[in-house]
Amino acid sequence: MRLIILTIALFAISVSVSAQGKFTLNGEKGIETIVAKHIYFNENVKGFPGYRIQIFFESGNYSRNRAFGEKGKFMSRYPDVAAYVVFQEPYYKVRVGNFRNKLEAEAFKLRIIEQWPEAYLIKDDIDLPGIFAPEEIK
Repeated sequence: MRLIILTIALFAISVSVSAQGKFTLNGEKGIETIVAKHIYFNENVKGFPGYRIQIFFESGNYSRNRAFGEKGKFMSRYPDVAAYVVFQEPYYKVRVGNFRNKLEAEAFKLRIIEQWPEAYLIKDDIDLPGIFAPEEIK
């Protein structure tokens, strides 16, 4: 009787070990394919959903120059906050910040509302935050 139980246990172990190399998910050929797709996806993600504050938009003559001038003015006052010039035909827009939630964006908007009274929040794909080494966090 012990011999039969031992034989069945060894058979079950050998089947489970050999099955690990042939793992499939939703008809994929193997775990390597799934990992390759995951890596490809992550390399092409440019950001994640968040908020920015739009402080300027204009179309027409010299709107590009004015947009870059407004970006420079913002960056001179707030050098630690990212600023972007975006062209969406026919408008040049200046958007600032990489805020993960609406509360952070609203708090910053209150700081800049005197200089840019027409500023408003927009949902946008924001840059991924940097990863810091533990010694840089101190």
